[in-house]
Amino acid sequence: LMVDANQQWDRARARRMCRALEQYDLIWIEEPLDAWDAVGHADLSHTFDTPIATGEMLTSVTEHMALIDAGYRGIVQPDAPRIGGITPFLRFATLAAHAGLALAPHYAMEIHLHLAAAYPTEPWVEHFEWLNPLFNERIDIHDGRMWLPERAGLGFTLSERMRDFEQQLGVRLLNRTTRSVSVTEAGQRLLEEVGAPVATIDAALAAADVRVVFECET
Repeated sequence: LMVDANQQWDRARARRMCRALEQYDLIWIEEPLDAWDAVGHADLSHTFDTPIATGEMLTSVTEHMALIDAGYRGIVQPDAPRIGGITPFLRFATLAAHAGLALAPHYAMEIHLHLAAAYPTEPWVEHFEWLNPLFNERIDIHDGRMWLPERAGLGFTLSERMRDFEQQLGVRLLNRTTRSVSVTEAGQRLLEEVGAPVATIDAALAAADVRVVFECET
């Protein structure tokens, strides 16, 4: 059992809540403070027995390194699409492993399944079914574990439904050389109206090694 505070507590309240939750032997307490409060998260990670988890909102290796520099001893949750891709993720993961931190990547398990498997200690990987319709393949999950696919690359290809976005949402898949998509402003607005921001498509495309670019309509 985990608790996610979603950055809703200040330092004083976070201390009170972490103290009150100690009795429940939680796996972790996630984002008790503002995501960029490295010192505050480090302090909580030293004060309480329940592990602290944070990092999913951070957008660079430098921002993640602030946690290590502050003496953080909790669980790190880097997000590969958000941190800049597989290479920056692995760069930070190497530093996190050297610091002895546990790993629990955020979202986009189609990518993180592989990256987590390369970590020297057993990690957690989040599971969401939201992106399933966008891929032809499914992650093999049984016995409480995700199993690595033996298919080439990351092991996922975009489904016809994903390609239907070309007509429905103004998303245009470009050629294999550029490996990118173009999302029109109208398409972006429609995605936001139905509660599926472009970041959701971005994560799906990142898992298929495709990047998102934006174009301005005139």
